[in-house]
Amino acid sequence: MTDAARAWLAEAVATKDLEKVQANMPVAGIRIGDARNHVRSARMLAGDDPALAIAACHDAIRKAVTAHMLAAGLRPRGGEGAHRIVLAYARHVLTNVVTPADLTEAEGIRRDRVLAEYGDYPSSQFNADHVNAAADVAERIVNAVASELARKAKNKRS
Repeated sequence: MTDAARAWLAEAVATKDLEKVQANMPVAGIRIGDARNHVRSARMLAGDDPALAIAACHDAIRKAVTAHMLAAGLRPRGGEGAHRIVLAYARHVLTNVVTPADLTEAEGIRRDRVLAEYGDYPSSQFNADHVNAAADVAERIVNAVASELARKAKNKRS
C-alpha cells in the first residue's frame, strides 16, 4: 500500500467515513459470491429491466470493494455518501488491484444507479448494450478484488 493510501485511510478513519471492525475473510468471501450473483443477474435483466440491472452492477462493485474493506477490518459509515466512500476507498487503496479505467467507469456506474433509482423515466435511460458494458466493468472489478483476497489469504497461510 502506498503512503498516500495509508494517509487517506488514516483520515477516513479519523473523520469516521470508515469504521474499524473485526477483519472477517469468510464473510468477505460471501460478499464476493453475492457480487458475482449480481453481475449474473444484471446480464439476465439487461433487456427486460435495464434500470434494475444497472443497480445490480453498482451493487456488485460496491459489495466487492466492501469485501476487501471487511477483510482489512474496515467498513464504510452508513447513511448518505456511503457509496461514494466505498469508491473513494477503491481509488485510494485498490490502485494496484483495479485498473484506473475501471475505477473511472465504476464512478459512472454509480451515477447511472442514481439516475436509475431517482431519475425521470429511468427505464428509457439505459439499454441492454449499456448494461452489458457496465456488467463487464463490474465483473472485472469483482474478479480483481477476489484474486487479491485469494492472494492475501494464501500469503497468510504461508
